[in-house]
Amino acid sequence: FCENDILPSSDGDEVWEFNITKRQWRHIKTAGKSPGPRTGHSMFPWKGDLYLWGGMMEERSGTPRRYYFTKLYKLNMTGKGPVYKWEVVKTRSQEPIGREEYAGVLYKGKYYVHAGNNPNVEGSALKDTWVLNLSNFKWSPLKDGPVTRHCHCMWAGNNKLYVLGGRTDIPQDPANFSLMNVSNPSIEDFVSFDLGTKTWKYEDLVGKYRPHDMSEFTVLPLYNKDGDDEPSSVVIWGGYRDPGRPKTMTLAERKAKFGEEHEEFRLPYKKRLLRFDMKTNVWKPLKPTSPILPKAQSFMCRLKSENGITHFLIGGGYGVDPDHDTRDLSERTRAEAHRLHQDAIALGHEVPADFESYMNAQQLSKHKPQYSNKVYEVLVTESFGERGEAGWSWNFFKLSADKLPGVESVLHPASPTLHNIVDLSLDDFLQPRVDSVVADDQNNLFGVRVKFVGLKGRQDLNGEVGRCGRWLSKTGRYEVFLPLYENGGKLGSISVKPENLLIADAVTTLEVEELLAYTSSDKRFPPVLINLARTSESDRPPLDDIIDPIPIARGGGVVPIFDTYRGPLSKEAHALLRTIANPEIGNDKMIACSLLAQKFSEEDRRNPNTKKMTESSIFFSDFVRDRKAKDSVRVASFEASMAKFSDSMVDEVCGKWLKVVVKLDGIHPPIRREFVVRPAMTLRALHDQVLCPIMGWKSNYHCYAFRKVFEDLEKLKDSCWIGPRTSTALDSMFMPLYVGGCVANDKQISIGQLYASEESDNLKVQWVHDFGDWYSHSIDISRCDVKKVPSNAHVAYLMGGEGLNIPEDAGGLFLYEQLIGKLTHRFPMDISDENGNCVSRDFTDPSSEHWWGYFNTEVRNKPNMQRSLGNPLEFNLDLARNDVEAAIRRPTQKSGRENQNVHSMDFRTGLIHEKDKKVSASQVKDATKLCAVCGVTVALRKCSSCKSVAYCSREHQVEHWKEHKSACKAVQKKSNK
Repeated sequence: FCENDILPSSDGDEVWEFNITKRQWRHIKTAGKSPGPRTGHSMFPWKGDLYLWGGMMEERSGTPRRYYFTKLYKLNMTGKGPVYKWEVVKTRSQEPIGREEYAGVLYKGKYYVHAGNNPNVEGSALKDTWVLNLSNFKWSPLKDGPVTRHCHCMWAGNNKLYVLGGRTDIPQDPANFSLMNVSNPSIEDFVSFDLGTKTWKYEDLVGKYRPHDMSEFTVLPLYNKDGDDEPSSVVIWGGYRDPGRPKTMTLAERKAKFGEEHEEFRLPYKKRLLRFDMKTNVWKPLKPTSPILPKAQSFMCRLKSENGITHFLIGGGYGVDPDHDTRDLSERTRAEAHRLHQDAIALGHEVPADFESYMNAQQLSKHKPQYSNKVYEVLVTESFGERGEAGWSWNFFKLSADKLPGVESVLHPASPTLHNIVDLSLDDFLQPRVDSVVADDQNNLFGVRVKFVGLKGRQDLNGEVGRCGRWLSKTGRYEVFLPLYENGGKLGSISVKPENLLIADAVTTLEVEELLAYTSSDKRFPPVLINLARTSESDRPPLDDIIDPIPIARGGGVVPIFDTYRGPLSKEAHALLRTIANPEIGNDKMIACSLLAQKFSEEDRRNPNTKKMTESSIFFSDFVRDRKAKDSVRVASFEASMAKFSDSMVDEVCGKWLKVVVKLDGIHPPIRREFVVRPAMTLRALHDQVLCPIMGWKSNYHCYAFRKVFEDLEKLKDSCWIGPRTSTALDSMFMPLYVGGCVANDKQISIGQLYASEESDNLKVQWVHDFGDWYSHSIDISRCDVKKVPSNAHVAYLMGGEGLNIPEDAGGLFLYEQLIGKLTHRFPMDISDENGNCVSRDFTDPSSEHWWGYFNTEVRNKPNMQRSLGNPLEFNLDLARNDVEAAIRRPTQKSGRENQNVHSMDFRTGLIHEKDKKVSASQVKDATKLCAVCGVTVALRKCSSCKSVAYCSREHQVEHWKEHKSACKAVQKKSNK
């Protein structure tokens, strides 16, 4: 209800409904005997209806008068129609006197009322307690509380009523009480009323973070799970604190009273979120780290409680922005203050002689509040407590060793995780396609492994193997790179004449095993950090900026973008990265490359400050163009071969459903999912609307690709990758390092066509998500028995799965293993100060704020980890199924817009940022873009007769035929004319 100076109502009174699912407000119509406009009342639900009691209305015409109400009203919510009806509820026995700003709570079928404000009675503020038995609507008085108060809060639990804070008309400091003092100071008074013994008791304020004197705050009980009768804890939020004294606190006084939170009490409006444990009576803070407007008189709404986790909303209220606080003081008040200032000086009181200083010292300037209609999401899990506390965070912290993720790589030429073991590629296990080293043959020799022979200056290298780099025409030599583990991690190279080089034999698995046993040093190629500087106006794919850059205008902005590559390398990419690496930036643990997307002049090439970056950028862009030219022929041939498989051929080979098992490579225990899918689904839709939701990845966020896997190594080397033709994802700039210069169009190739092209009953596919962190998956595809497919399955259905989810941008498998290790007491965690500087390293657990800070930053902050409840790392079959059902009903997102999905959301234990963007279901206008029966938007086929509607299955087409028949024939008739 609203009817006050700020929000006057032309209708007299208003009822508003907030849809907590859609996050939308709606003004609802009411009928019957309305309660009329009022403020300071409360409402409570009972058996499907809403009840209203108390409140005040001020008559503004003529002589101002205030009316305080005692009637009980019911808003009938269970009736039919859009209009809800008000009615007066007849109560028994004497009812409490009318009041506003009281506290009320519903508990075990009874409604309790305590204290409040009514200036028409002596003392204004009240301290009485009443109970309304909702079985017979009889009011009964209970024992008065220990102190008068209003603007306080009350909650119930453990068969007690708990009352906290508020404002009182009793001066807290009578010696300093004056006319200029607000007559209702805030208090901290915390008491409970035992419903069994009917006695009041002062509760101890336990914990470092006590509520302190406050009023107009908001309280919400939390439950371990929905349906619990007793709350496990209570959250209080915001509020207003009036010190009730003429002299403001000094900094020393604030520090003495409020400790390290003294800055929080500089302004009267609060943004503290505290949790009160009902078992231990301990107060603990939940600290939001994003800027939140300090507010009073907000509302709180619980959405869901499960396993000790509560998701709720905070909205409305008023407060002051500490950075933009404005004050206003009427001339009358200012004149009165001036008179009191002069009186104080005359009486010899210790006050500032300057009037403005006196005003500031007395806090007489009135804060001008801002009114807010924003709604915030809040997630509360366990409070920081003792070791071994129950809850999902402790269960996760105590994961047994056999459930902790560990990197597990296979030493095999075709292994998708070979790069996690050794600095070799698939090419190195194949017989080179060149027989000898001749002069100026960089096109064939670049990246090939060569053996040193006949060296005189470096005889120690004779018999060793390096990787051939550029042809250096000025010296008539090749630049050759030694393995980093043989060179102390240094990036140096040597120049060698062609006659001192032989083509090295193909590597064998036995040789690699001996190499790994030779020394304990890391044999992997280091991660590669690429810094690409491009024009600030560019939103093009990074590779387009590299091979066809937009000229940077004089004075134009340049934006550096960074990403790290941790995937496998082709033999050519090995040599490329060693060639363009910047030794001044990289080290033995990471190779760094700096590129500039610009058209270079001769001056740039000669300038010593830009020479290295210029040469590296030109070399890299030439490499990309060369790969693109070579791969385009293979891609075109592959796309043509796939197009030969018509819909009828796919149906005959695949049947109605395909069974798909996907497993993340290189990690144990396994992370795997099993699902069924319609053969007509394109690989683009498969990735975006099925694989990403079931594996827990973010759709349309990173670059990806598929390829068929063969046992024959030569076939595997030449296997064509399939993916988006264009991508603005930052990691797409890594595609030439292994995947190639271009890929087959995944929007034109279905999973059924891919399966039909395989000669065996089982198709093996490699799927890579995120070219930077390089998460490789092995996919097995086979025909599925229709009888095993649930009847409610549409175009895809998740059958089962196991293993954790992985946060996006975790840095690959090795860093993910460390992340989980830090959260489970296996690795120490960096402990940072308020400025983000690491001050120490230590082991932490969920009782520590540092543990939660790390979890929220490294897990919840990731775009695929923003779950409302529970542990987002844990695979939940029901949630994953819901995600798939939602995904297959939205349009497939267009590639080339991945950069628009790069964002960061702070999802913390306490408050998070406001959501400015509305989330709504996609409105598909083209009837051929969704199934006419179930609304799915993937694996569709148009009606063969009219081409005007589409279906996801033959069954749905038959089901819809009766409705579609007349329209279909009309379209055919029109087209035949």
